[in-house]
Amino acid sequence: MNQLAVSFSLSQRLLKQEFKRGELTIMLLALVLSVSSVFALAMFSERLQMALQVKSAEFLAADRVLESSREIDPSWHRQAQQLELNTSAQIRFSSMLFANDYMQLTAIRAVDQYYPLRGKVLLTDKAWTSGQETELAVQPGEVWLDSKSVSQLKVALGDWVEIGATKLKFTRIIDTVPDADLNVFNASTMAIMHIDDVAATQVIQPGSRISYWLSLAGDFDQLTEFEDYLLPLLNRDIHRWRSTESDESAMLRAVERAEQYFLLASLLGIVLAATAIAVAASRFCERHFDLVAIIKTLGGSTKQIKWIFNSQLISLMLIGIVLGLAIGYVGQVVILQLLAEYLPEDIPQVGARPWWLAVLTGSISLALFSVYPLLKLFAIPPLRVLRRDIEGFKAKDWLNWLVSAFAIFLLMWIYSQNIKLSLALLLSAGGITLVLLLLARSTIWTSRKAGANAGSAFKLAVAGLYRRATSNSVQLISFTLAIELLLIVLVLRNDLLAQWQSQLPEQTPNHFVINVNDFDIENFKTDFANKGIRVEQTYPVTRGRLIAINGEYVRDRVSKEKEKVADEDAPRSIGRELNLTATAELPDENEIVQGTWFNELPAEQRQQNHVSVEQRLTERMDLKLGDELTFNIGGIEFTAVVSSIRTVKWESMKPNFFMIFNPKTLEEFAATHIASFYVPSDKKPELSGLLMNYPSVSLIDVDAIIQQIREIIQQVSLAVEFILILVVFAGILVFVAQTQASMFERKQELVILRTLGASSKFLRASVLIEFVVLGALAGLFAALANEVALYVLQTEVFKMQASFHFEYWLVGIVTGAVLVGCLGLMSCWRMMQINTQALLRSLS
Repeated sequence: MNQLAVSFSLSQRLLKQEFKRGELTIMLLALVLSVSSVFALAMFSERLQMALQVKSAEFLAADRVLESSREIDPSWHRQAQQLELNTSAQIRFSSMLFANDYMQLTAIRAVDQYYPLRGKVLLTDKAWTSGQETELAVQPGEVWLDSKSVSQLKVALGDWVEIGATKLKFTRIIDTVPDADLNVFNASTMAIMHIDDVAATQVIQPGSRISYWLSLAGDFDQLTEFEDYLLPLLNRDIHRWRSTESDESAMLRAVERAEQYFLLASLLGIVLAATAIAVAASRFCERHFDLVAIIKTLGGSTKQIKWIFNSQLISLMLIGIVLGLAIGYVGQVVILQLLAEYLPEDIPQVGARPWWLAVLTGSISLALFSVYPLLKLFAIPPLRVLRRDIEGFKAKDWLNWLVSAFAIFLLMWIYSQNIKLSLALLLSAGGITLVLLLLARSTIWTSRKAGANAGSAFKLAVAGLYRRATSNSVQLISFTLAIELLLIVLVLRNDLLAQWQSQLPEQTPNHFVINVNDFDIENFKTDFANKGIRVEQTYPVTRGRLIAINGEYVRDRVSKEKEKVADEDAPRSIGRELNLTATAELPDENEIVQGTWFNELPAEQRQQNHVSVEQRLTERMDLKLGDELTFNIGGIEFTAVVSSIRTVKWESMKPNFFMIFNPKTLEEFAATHIASFYVPSDKKPELSGLLMNYPSVSLIDVDAIIQQIREIIQQVSLAVEFILILVVFAGILVFVAQTQASMFERKQELVILRTLGASSKFLRASVLIEFVVLGALAGLFAALANEVALYVLQTEVFKMQASFHFEYWLVGIVTGAVLVGCLGLMSCWRMMQINTQALLRSLS
């Protein structure tokens, strides 16, 4: 016990002495910055992610929603309440409203006093004007109507509206609800009533099309527990379970991609931080080879040596973790305060995860990345006192790679909780590292010949690269991976921001009209143009079903007239009627990826029936160019050939279609028109008068939805910017740690060169050139690896269209050369300023 106490006392004295000499500066800095960056990254991204999930939940008016075509089991409701979840019941159906001798088919929402659980209903005092958020809830005996219903029924506040067998008092005008349906083809006028009044209406009869909803909101753990209870009980034909993760709206896809970006950036930040610790730990142990040899010469045991250095590392770990947590916490608080006006108002507090994640990152990194260096340190023989070239544990470098790979995988898995993503990143990183190692070795080996005829400073730099081929190869790989990870985060950030910002440009259409009669369309455009409202391109819409592919009937019965049922092996149908349109011009936000658009077909083919199909639908139904699709419209069947496949930007807030035909194909079928247009807020009150002449037209106002989407995109964009900065800091840390790792060897060379008469200017030029060459090579290799990694990430993770980024090749090379060159020169600057005698003393 006394021996352990002596060993611990000795280790603390050595630790204190090395702190005074600055020996542990890089080690401690690497640990502090890695823990603080991981903690700040985890804390900030998790808090913002939770805030965005709360914000995106407003588009469901809840965190989770259960939809059912039958009454929901009351026991499910009770189970949710037992878990202390907030609940709201709702019934949705369509019915005729009657008032002032007018009638209107309306989509009715019968809600309780708790609706909505997330978000706010916007109410207005005048139809077609912008509304204000309200805390009010519809009361029994009341009905709230939207602007379209007010115009159609010619009602004023306080009038009575008949719904089935009862009358309700019209008390409020709805501007929008948080869970408004963005599918304009399903849109209709809307009314909100209290759920207790439904029975009095007597409109729900056997066979009625009713939708029962149970909305839930609460803590994530309680929601997860309820999901585990509920999901096994659901019937896919009756129930639909919706959440912010499962919903497929354009906005929620943007939030999902942002969350994926947060996760990826955080994982890459952890890898960079762990790399910095590994480099610093290796250098820490190498500096103590001679000390261990001396202790063994004086009779010290291996057990005593282990106690000395393990206790040093534990003490260092505790200091680094405490400082890292403090700095990380203060850092994320400062950032949140600086960005307060741009971020959501209520950013939730997170639990213990960022704390223990940061502690585990520091502990695992220091422990596992120190295993191999410590084994080498403990194996140093006493003979090294006489021969400093002797090292122990030489033939087991594979152990270092194995332990390092396990440490990185463990950190990624702990952070992401996704074993597939962690394994994919690890294996891809391992493959890239192996290729980079071969490239680095071959490049540095051939560099000697490249520098033979160059100037003297360049020759010395290239000779240094060749002489330190092994250590420079490791440095080159580290620099390459750091630059590659920075490029990945930067490119994805730019691609995501460009995609989000292009999604909703200024004057994005904020209104849709449907059911415009064909004979009214020109007058409709003229009337709106006279009021200064430019109607975008209109599209004829006809409802129809896809019933056969290449003459083979799909599995659903296609119509009442057609009693044939397809074989079980036949292709599946789409399952519903489609909104079909015809146009000679390719719509905006559509891009042909296969085939030819109608007006580019050969002249003899333009008079045939052709159809262009959306790409994801072709993948789901296994369609290809040249397939013959048979449709049924109003009992009339016809066939069209797939002549092109398109990608569609569904989030463009413009009319989009799965199927588009050439005009000849649908010219014999009756159609109504759909259009989108932008209406400035000051012209919205004029819409009521404009629509008086077109009673069949339905107007859908999505302005409030667009504003919510823009707000979320702005907040997500700022979060992406901040996370990029954190990852850049982690990358710079790797550069600094790797540069410092070669300082001792460089000091030895500098003493020799100074003795031979080399000037400081000559030495600075040589060092700068060496690091610039290393950085440029690292940037080149990083750009190459970046393209491979981005292709996988864009296509498999973010579901984006893959593209090459040639401009980032130059960015990688220049960034690598400038960053590594400057950091290398700065690290060596002080060393080159002191005289030879002082350098000799520092080597002792």
